[in-house]
Amino acid sequence: MVIVGASLAAVTALCIAWYYLSLRRKRQKANEVLRWIQSALCGRGHVLGISWVTETRFRVTLRLTCGVFHRALVLVEFTAQHTPVQWLFNKLSGRREVLTFQADLDYPPGFSLHIQNFRWFARSNRKELVDQSGWRFEHLPPVMISTRRDTQKEVVATVASISKSDNGDFLEISFQRRSPHFSASLALKSLAPGAPARTYMLDAMRELAGSASASLS
Repeated sequence: MVIVGASLAAVTALCIAWYYLSLRRKRQKANEVLRWIQSALCGRGHVLGISWVTETRFRVTLRLTCGVFHRALVLVEFTAQHTPVQWLFNKLSGRREVLTFQADLDYPPGFSLHIQNFRWFARSNRKELVDQSGWRFEHLPPVMISTRRDTQKEVVATVASISKSDNGDFLEISFQRRSPHFSASLALKSLAPGAPARTYMLDAMRELAGSASASLS
């Protein structure tokens, strides 16, 4: 009983220490992400403030000078690591930390559209290299599922514009009539120092938002 009690006390102490260390690391990482966001704006805006929504999610308010986005903000979602079990589960499942940009546009879109970026790749042997000769790749056109019987030409034009652009870093893209009119999600590591996407991310989102405006003209 003494050994069991001592083991239980040790495990409890370890969990408590892990929890407070994870809180400290989370705050440090949040400040680091703020610097990433500020750097990614490339002088066309700045961070106004940060507010925590949940223990793993916080909101960053932005002021942009590009004149396209209004009431812009960024939602950052960390993976839960408050216990060793949570950390191990997220590590094994490969769950990604995500950043979502949200803003209103000059003119609300006349449609609602949600786009998800899926990539599938299969091979018979994991040890076989992808860049070997003999592979044949198929480029599939975008697939659109609609709840409407009639096809909106604005939606078709927007999807066509997005499919032609090189915006592979985005996980999800949404347009909607109500606020926020535009949102785009990407992996948080896409804004890390050295990531190629961070230098053109704002321009890419402006291009995406412009596709909806062009469909209204």
